[in-house]
Amino acid sequence: MKLPLVATRLSIVAFKLIVAVIVILSILPLLTGGIGLDMDEGDDGAMTLEDGVIRAQMPITVRNDGYFDINGLTVSFTFKNQDGDVLAVSEGIPMDIPAGEETVADIELALDLYDLDRQVRSDLIFNGTEMLFDAEISAKYTLDMVQLSVRAGSDMEWGPFISDLQVQEWSAQPLEEGDDRFVQVPFTLRAEDAFNGLQAVAVTEYLDGDGYTSNVTQSVQLTQDVYETAKIPLSQEAYGRLMNGTANATVRTTLYVLDCLTYDEGQLGMGGGGGDPIYNIQLQMGGSYLQNLSGSYLIMIPFSFQTDPAYQGQYANAFIEYWDSHGYYTNINQMVYMEPSGWAWAEFWIPQYAFDTVNNGDELIQVKLTMTYQSWTGINEQYYYEPWTVSP
Repeated sequence: MKLPLVATRLSIVAFKLIVAVIVILSILPLLTGGIGLDMDEGDDGAMTLEDGVIRAQMPITVRNDGYFDINGLTVSFTFKNQDGDVLAVSEGIPMDIPAGEETVADIELALDLYDLDRQVRSDLIFNGTEMLFDAEISAKYTLDMVQLSVRAGSDMEWGPFISDLQVQEWSAQPLEEGDDRFVQVPFTLRAEDAFNGLQAVAVTEYLDGDGYTSNVTQSVQLTQDVYETAKIPLSQEAYGRLMNGTANATVRTTLYVLDCLTYDEGQLGMGGGGGDPIYNIQLQMGGSYLQNLSGSYLIMIPFSFQTDPAYQGQYANAFIEYWDSHGYYTNINQMVYMEPSGWAWAEFWIPQYAFDTVNNGDELIQVKLTMTYQSWTGINEQYYYEPWTVSP
């Protein structure tokens, strides 16, 4: 099962809260003149990527409630991996805060991905990681007669910036253009906001059981939801094997980003599901959404599947279960028509407290789809950080 995407905003918020705790615990007891710290909950900052450098800025209002000016207040960070190796150093910008006034400062996280070992960089981009950091806070006050420097440390879990690369071999289509033959294979992926607009390269390779190979390379612009189709040229012989069900073919899409790569692959067959009445059962969580219908609350979750030709035109049972991170549970049971490429919607009516949990909350939810036909059962289950706001 592919893990769900952890939103960039969650990492920013976590980093921001950790900074606040460090500043409060490290500076407030020492600056007897008095200092206040305000976190603007409505502005969680932004994370950007430029020339391989990830930057996250978050505004913090520092208020000097004492009698003396505070000069050169800085917060700097040293980032480390789990082994304690230094990955990057981010230097803070000095802030002066006159007595009785406040200063809005952007606390900045800066991480040059090209300074990282390639495997570390690849894990950060595609898998997420847990990063340690040390914060050093320094300042002068009381007419510069007193200088302090405090160090503190914490850790932060990063979610992947690019995730859910999936070759949709079940949606592959043969294509004939004059004397030329192709197979078109869709693939999908998701990218966090910081990587939006970045150009990646996707290489999709075709290999059949007779050793025939072919590939196509294409440029992909990263967005939150990427849907692309690889159009792979085939020889007449390879195309014939694919169409008569003897190809035993594999399709692999490899995505290259910032000198790192990840891939997904699947078995390609144009003739059905290998004996199972239903196959390629997928919860399409990227298409899910939340509705407020005049005080009644609805979650819509689509799912898809394919049906072996021998079973098409009949009905299967779909049992869909839903849990949220606070223990709310519900389920529905519905019949679905067994089409070649089936698509259906699960509709969950939920109470207001369950709606409040997931409305703009970045909560972890769990959805499980169980499809049955006679004695056959197939299951797909996903954990998902929902990004829902109310749809019209």
